[in-house]
Amino acid sequence: MHTIHLTKANTGKHFLLGSDMITVKAGSQETSGTMLAMEVKVPKGGGPPMLHRHTYSETFYFLEGEFIMTTANSDYQQHSVRVQPGDTLAIPSMVWHTFRNSGDTEGKFLVVHSSPVMEGLLQELGNPIQDMGHLPVLETPPSATQMQAMLQVLGKYMEFLPAEKLST
Repeated sequence: MHTIHLTKANTGKHFLLGSDMITVKAGSQETSGTMLAMEVKVPKGGGPPMLHRHTYSETFYFLEGEFIMTTANSDYQQHSVRVQPGDTLAIPSMVWHTFRNSGDTEGKFLVVHSSPVMEGLLQELGNPIQDMGHLPVLETPPSATQMQAMLQVLGKYMEFLPAEKLST
Protein backbone atom coordinates (compact mmCIF):
# COMPACT_ATOMS: atom_id res chain seq x y z
CA MET A 1 0.00 0.00 0.00
CA HIS A 2 1.45 3.31 -1.10
CA THR A 3 -1.30 5.77 -0.32
CA ILE A 4 -3.59 6.85 2.46
CA HIS A 5 -7.10 5.49 2.94
CA LEU A 6 -10.09 7.65 3.87
CA THR A 7 -13.38 6.19 5.07
CA LYS A 8 -16.01 8.91 5.09
CA ALA A 9 -18.63 9.31 7.82
CA ASN A 10 -21.44 6.74 7.66
CA THR A 11 -19.45 4.52 5.29
CA GLY A 12 -17.39 1.35 5.64
CA LYS A 13 -18.12 -2.36 5.63
CA HIS A 14 -21.15 -2.98 7.87
CA PHE A 15 -21.82 -6.21 9.78
CA LEU A 16 -24.42 -7.26 12.30
CA LEU A 17 -22.72 -9.51 14.87
CA GLY A 18 -25.20 -10.68 17.47
CA SER A 19 -27.02 -7.47 18.31
CA ASP A 20 -24.01 -5.21 17.65
CA MET A 21 -23.66 -3.16 14.46
CA ILE A 22 -19.98 -3.14 13.46
CA THR A 23 -18.61 -0.89 10.74
CA VAL A 24 -15.08 -1.64 9.57
CA LYS A 25 -13.46 1.73 8.95
CA ALA A 26 -9.97 0.41 8.10
CA GLY A 27 -9.07 -3.25 7.76
CA SER A 28 -6.06 -5.28 6.73
CA GLN A 29 -6.18 -4.04 3.12
CA GLU A 30 -6.04 -0.42 4.26
CA THR A 31 -3.41 -0.88 7.01
CA SER A 32 -0.81 -3.08 5.29
CA GLY A 33 -2.20 -6.04 7.22
CA THR A 34 -1.39 -4.63 10.66
CA MET A 35 -4.57 -3.18 12.22
CA LEU A 36 -8.35 -3.13 12.30
CA ALA A 37 -10.36 0.01 13.10
CA MET A 38 -14.10 -0.33 13.73
CA GLU A 39 -17.06 1.72 14.85
CA VAL A 40 -19.31 -0.39 17.08
CA LYS A 41 -22.92 0.35 18.07
CA VAL A 42 -24.18 -1.68 21.04
CA PRO A 43 -27.83 -1.76 22.16
CA LYS A 44 -28.82 -1.12 25.75
CA GLY A 45 -27.66 -4.10 27.85
CA GLY A 46 -25.56 -5.49 24.99
CA GLY A 47 -21.98 -6.68 24.92
CA PRO A 48 -19.99 -9.93 24.81
CA PRO A 49 -21.52 -12.71 26.93
CA MET A 50 -18.38 -13.51 28.94
CA LEU A 51 -14.82 -12.58 29.81
CA HIS A 52 -12.46 -13.33 26.95
CA ARG A 53 -8.92 -12.63 25.81
CA HIS A 54 -6.94 -12.72 22.58
CA THR A 55 -3.43 -12.24 21.24
CA TYR A 56 -3.91 -8.65 20.03
CA SER A 57 -4.28 -5.40 21.95
CA GLU A 58 -7.34 -3.16 21.69
CA THR A 59 -7.85 0.55 22.26
CA PHE A 60 -11.40 1.83 22.74
CA TYR A 61 -12.56 5.44 22.37
CA PHE A 62 -16.10 5.91 23.66
CA LEU A 63 -18.40 8.17 21.64
CA GLU A 64 -21.93 7.68 23.01
CA GLY A 65 -23.60 6.02 25.98
CA GLU A 66 -22.22 4.43 29.14
CA PHE A 67 -20.39 1.14 29.41
CA ILE A 68 -19.04 -1.07 32.16
CA MET A 69 -15.68 -2.64 31.28
CA THR A 70 -14.79 -5.68 33.38
CA THR A 71 -11.40 -7.37 33.61
CA ALA A 72 -10.06 -10.31 35.60
CA ASN A 73 -6.51 -10.54 36.95
CA SER A 74 -4.28 -13.63 37.11
CA ASP A 75 -6.15 -14.76 40.27
CA TYR A 76 -9.42 -14.36 38.33
CA GLN A 77 -10.61 -11.51 40.56
CA GLN A 78 -12.88 -9.16 38.64
CA HIS A 79 -12.57 -5.39 38.49
CA SER A 80 -15.05 -3.12 36.70
CA VAL A 81 -14.79 0.47 35.57
CA ARG A 82 -17.53 2.74 34.18
CA VAL A 83 -16.65 4.56 30.96
CA GLN A 84 -18.49 7.30 29.12
CA PRO A 85 -18.12 9.50 26.04
CA GLY A 86 -14.62 10.93 25.66
CA ASP A 87 -12.95 8.14 27.67
CA THR A 88 -10.21 5.98 26.15
CA LEU A 89 -9.42 2.49 27.40
CA ALA A 90 -6.45 0.35 26.31
CA ILE A 91 -6.48 -3.42 26.80
CA PRO A 92 -3.14 -5.23 26.35
CA SER A 93 -3.07 -8.61 24.64
CA MET A 94 -4.08 -11.66 26.72
CA VAL A 95 -5.96 -9.61 29.35
CA TRP A 96 -9.34 -11.05 30.33
CA HIS A 97 -12.06 -8.49 29.57
CA THR A 98 -15.63 -7.87 28.54
CA PHE A 99 -17.99 -4.91 28.32
CA ARG A 100 -21.66 -4.16 28.70
CA ASN A 101 -23.70 -1.16 27.60
CA SER A 102 -24.98 -0.04 31.00
CA GLY A 103 -26.76 3.06 29.74
CA ASP A 104 -30.39 3.67 28.85
CA THR A 105 -29.69 4.08 25.12
CA GLU A 106 -27.57 2.61 22.36
CA GLY A 107 -23.84 3.14 22.92
CA LYS A 108 -21.11 3.69 20.37
CA PHE A 109 -17.33 3.44 20.39
CA LEU A 110 -14.36 3.24 18.07
CA VAL A 111 -11.98 0.35 18.64
CA VAL A 112 -8.58 -0.27 17.07
CA HIS A 113 -7.09 -3.76 17.16
CA SER A 114 -3.32 -4.18 16.84
CA SER A 115 -4.00 -7.04 14.42
CA PRO A 116 -6.81 -7.48 11.88
CA VAL A 117 -7.61 -11.01 13.18
CA MET A 118 -11.25 -10.15 13.88
CA GLU A 119 -11.88 -9.65 10.16
CA GLY A 120 -12.03 -13.44 9.92
CA LEU A 121 -14.58 -13.57 12.72
CA LEU A 122 -16.75 -10.98 10.96
CA GLN A 123 -16.55 -13.02 7.74
CA GLU A 124 -17.56 -16.23 9.55
CA LEU A 125 -20.23 -15.00 11.97
CA GLY A 126 -21.15 -11.47 10.91
CA ASN A 127 -24.19 -10.74 8.80
CA PRO A 128 -23.01 -8.31 6.06
CA ILE A 129 -25.28 -5.29 5.70
CA GLN A 130 -25.48 -3.75 2.23
CA ASP A 131 -28.25 -1.22 2.90
CA MET A 132 -28.17 0.54 6.28
CA GLY A 133 -31.73 1.70 5.61
CA HIS A 134 -32.98 -1.89 5.63
CA LEU A 135 -31.48 -3.72 8.59
CA PRO A 136 -32.45 -7.33 9.17
CA VAL A 137 -34.89 -8.05 11.95
CA LEU A 138 -33.06 -9.57 14.90
CA GLU A 139 -34.11 -13.12 15.47
CA THR A 140 -35.01 -14.51 18.86
CA PRO A 141 -32.03 -15.51 20.99
CA PRO A 142 -30.04 -18.36 19.41
CA SER A 143 -30.92 -21.92 20.35
CA ALA A 144 -28.49 -23.95 22.46
CA THR A 145 -27.29 -25.70 19.28
CA GLN A 146 -26.78 -22.38 17.46
CA MET A 147 -24.98 -20.92 20.48
CA GLN A 148 -22.64 -23.93 20.66
CA ALA A 149 -21.81 -23.55 16.95
CA MET A 150 -21.14 -19.84 17.45
CA LEU A 151 -18.87 -20.51 20.44
CA GLN A 152 -16.87 -23.00 18.37
CA VAL A 153 -16.19 -20.32 15.75
CA LEU A 154 -15.47 -17.69 18.42
CA GLY A 155 -12.99 -20.11 20.02
CA LYS A 156 -10.82 -19.84 16.90
CA TYR A 157 -10.37 -16.11 17.56
CA MET A 158 -10.39 -15.79 21.36
CA GLU A 159 -10.30 -17.72 24.60
CA PHE A 160 -13.18 -17.62 27.10
CA LEU A 161 -12.73 -17.64 30.87
CA PRO A 162 -14.82 -20.46 32.38
CA ALA A 163 -17.25 -19.02 34.94
CA GLU A 164 -16.17 -21.53 37.60
CA LYS A 165 -12.68 -19.94 37.68
CA LEU A 166 -13.95 -16.52 38.73
CA SER A 167 -13.20 -15.31 42.24
CA THR A 168 -15.80 -13.29 44.07
